[in-house]
Amino acid sequence: MSHCTTPAPVRIASEPLRVTNLLLTGTELSALLERAVASEQWCDAFLVSAGMLQLADDRLHPDPFQLRRAASYLRKRASWGGKAAGLGAAALAGAFDVRQWDRCAQRLRAASSVLADLTSLLASTLLRPAPITPESSELGVLVAEAVAAAPLLGADVARIPACFGDFDLHPDDVRALAGKLHQLPEVTRGPVCVVGVRTSGSYLAPLLAAALRHLGVSDVRILTHRPTHPFLSWEGQTLRRTARAGGKVIVIDDPPATGTALATTLKAIAATGVPHDATALALPLFTDEAALPAPLTSYAGAFLPWRQWSVHDRLAEDAVSGTLSELLGADWSVDRCVRRKEDAATTGARDHVRGRYTAQLTRRSTGEAQQRELVVEGAGLGYLGEHALAVAEPLRDYVPRVYGVVAGLLYRDWLPGPPSAADEMGLSAAITAYVTHRQQALPADTDCTPRMRGREPVWELAAELLSRPLGWASPAIRGLLEPTTRRLLTPSRLSVVDGATTPSRWFGDPAEPGRSRKVDFYQGATGHWALPCYDAVFDLAGAACEPVSPGFADLLRERYEALTGERPDEERWLLYRIAQLWRLGRSGDLEPHAVDRHSAAAVHDFLAACYLDDLRAPTGPVCAVDLDGVLETDRLGYPCTTPVGMMALRALAAHGYRVVLATGRGLDDARDRCQALRLSGAVVEYGAAVYLHEDGTTIDLRDRQEQALLDDVRSQLMRRGVPVLPTHVYTVRARLHGGPLPPDLVAEIPLLSDPRLRLVHGQGQTDVTAARLDKSTGLTHLTQSLHADGIAFAIGDTAADVTMLRAASVARAPRNADDVVRAAGVPLTRRSYQWGLADACAAVLGHRPGRCPVCRVPALPARTRDLLALLGLSEPGVSTLPLQAARVAVRALRPEAPGADPRRLRGRLLLRG
Repeated sequence: MSHCTTPAPVRIASEPLRVTNLLLTGTELSALLERAVASEQWCDAFLVSAGMLQLADDRLHPDPFQLRRAASYLRKRASWGGKAAGLGAAALAGAFDVRQWDRCAQRLRAASSVLADLTSLLASTLLRPAPITPESSELGVLVAEAVAAAPLLGADVARIPACFGDFDLHPDDVRALAGKLHQLPEVTRGPVCVVGVRTSGSYLAPLLAAALRHLGVSDVRILTHRPTHPFLSWEGQTLRRTARAGGKVIVIDDPPATGTALATTLKAIAATGVPHDATALALPLFTDEAALPAPLTSYAGAFLPWRQWSVHDRLAEDAVSGTLSELLGADWSVDRCVRRKEDAATTGARDHVRGRYTAQLTRRSTGEAQQRELVVEGAGLGYLGEHALAVAEPLRDYVPRVYGVVAGLLYRDWLPGPPSAADEMGLSAAITAYVTHRQQALPADTDCTPRMRGREPVWELAAELLSRPLGWASPAIRGLLEPTTRRLLTPSRLSVVDGATTPSRWFGDPAEPGRSRKVDFYQGATGHWALPCYDAVFDLAGAACEPVSPGFADLLRERYEALTGERPDEERWLLYRIAQLWRLGRSGDLEPHAVDRHSAAAVHDFLAACYLDDLRAPTGPVCAVDLDGVLETDRLGYPCTTPVGMMALRALAAHGYRVVLATGRGLDDARDRCQALRLSGAVVEYGAAVYLHEDGTTIDLRDRQEQALLDDVRSQLMRRGVPVLPTHVYTVRARLHGGPLPPDLVAEIPLLSDPRLRLVHGQGQTDVTAARLDKSTGLTHLTQSLHADGIAFAIGDTAADVTMLRAASVARAPRNADDVVRAAGVPLTRRSYQWGLADACAAVLGHRPGRCPVCRVPALPARTRDLLALLGLSEPGVSTLPLQAARVAVRALRPEAPGADPRRLRGRLLLRG
């Protein structure tokens, strides 16, 4: 067993590559490779070479027709039909997967071998104290062969590795893992095969192999694996030979969250015949202990806890002080640099680390003393981090002062806090100015997102979100939706987007009071939460996802139009908003209830623009409509209406009826609907309060005794740890384990049996309200406030609606109504949900909504009709699905441009993958 002294830290070469667009093809990477090697930028050369290796390995493991991705999705479904469909998709993918035998695959394998050798050499060069020179014959030959092989990589776009792009790992950390592995006897007495889980594994595995070789392990091989794909036959042979020779298969990846991807790779290794005890892990962790997710606990290996990551050494006060001194230049001295203690985290997060520092500076030429507040934050290794400087320079008037990037850390000024939320005019001006300037300053030559299917470009995510109502069949239907969403989201002008533009990311500048600057100006476009896109309107829509006022989204669009002469069309505006909101929810930047609320508002804004903009405010009889199960369903993942529901509202309004809501939901939801759908008012929380939209007033119908009772109920539930939803103010909405309160808990609280209170048990919650109040009493107050003579028409579907239905001149219930409504003798419509609402409107108006000159919908552009067809998939009812799917398919096959051949487009639909 060989031993070595502690190696010197890896030094990252100065003046690395700087590119504004990190989504690069193999040919583009090969050009960067030549530049990096010529200038001895070994870190960048390694990163670029590893990116090309990832492209080659992915092409060697194709996913025909996206069948493997569909199989992975379907196998996670709870239904037996979904699991069976997943097994079928995986089998079909295996039948199609014959590329490893053809001539092109042989050339690809040769190219992959060259890239693997080059990446290994560059990894070794990066880790060893004395790097080789560009004139090295071996290096020169490998670089030339890699550049020549670049066309074989096709037009695919390399993935950004989370390890060096999104997290703050460093080659020193991989070397530390190698040192821990080297202490295991089985690693030093036999061959080793390092398996990197792609994408990060394409970068980590060569570094780990090089570090092990430096420690004296002579026989080290490298493979990579994407969890959704099986190993090729020759890869399985390599794994088996390693195990039979008494060696070790070592799997390396990013710090695990759930461990699912790693467990899938370990299962695939075992399927090749490698015993469990011949497999080990090499993992950095985001915890301070070697605590692994449950699927990984049975495996031994080497682990690097969060506190042992080398980034903490680079964030130490002395290290920051020395680096800052170099960045400021010879005229400045750093007298003192102190890190704020509250920035010291005990565990890591799946994001970049950052620290705030106070630096005392002296200018040598004048003796001037200054104090500066700084932020040092992870930006990415090599050219992945230098991307921040490439972006910051043309945006310097809109972002904090940036000093530089050193060893993956960006140094910039700290900004004291966000601007006032009340200053919506100033904030909207700052955001639109930034978005439009970025569009001009960071143009892009090509839109590579059509080649990124399977990686959630924004058009693909939009299709996925709109296909949600189809359940396990959504992967099949999504293929029909994608051509339409891609066409709808084609930008008029290409630029490198920010990707994270919510108002909370704008901060005031103390040097220029009243001015806002953008932080996180480089991470959002390519990070692990990014949605690839090249449209500045995407950034504008992102700013509308966290509105500071009800009219903030409209204000952004108006200012953007004033600056560019282009008003974002309704279709792009909707799809970008729901995609951005989904991203904010997945990343945890926005609470789930806020994501649902703003997503519904985006859908309603679009539908209202289609169906209501040409109508005057009605002044006739009042119609009461229930929300859940009637006007809205949650098949998109959040409650909202559909084109059919909006058509019914249009018909009623066009014929003079004033529509009001009667719902158990909270005031915010009702106010949003009244604002977006041009409704006259609402009865909220089962009649506990009334909202008048014309003047925005809310009337609390509870007396003081009822208010005190409900406050007491809320307190008792919270003391027992029962989640009480903040959405309800006039009643108490509580849920336990995602459902209503269980009977035993209700029995434990005597107050819930008080006859002055009433419990309404729903599917996902229990509402506690005043027994005296219901939707009928609320509508009485509302109609009086509207100076209307009673309720002309009402529709509802649950027991809470019965009193309202009995009080109406005409009452209907949709086919999905519960047993209590049926027993009350309320006439049922022929169909359910929004289709049932349309049937009920026909009974009131004497014709189907939209079938007369008064309520007929004006001619809509083809783009608008396309998106309405996609939204129509969320309308419940099996009988309507074939028709809706057929409409989507026909529109998907429409030529994308004048003169396009529909037959060629149809071929692209069938062969895409």
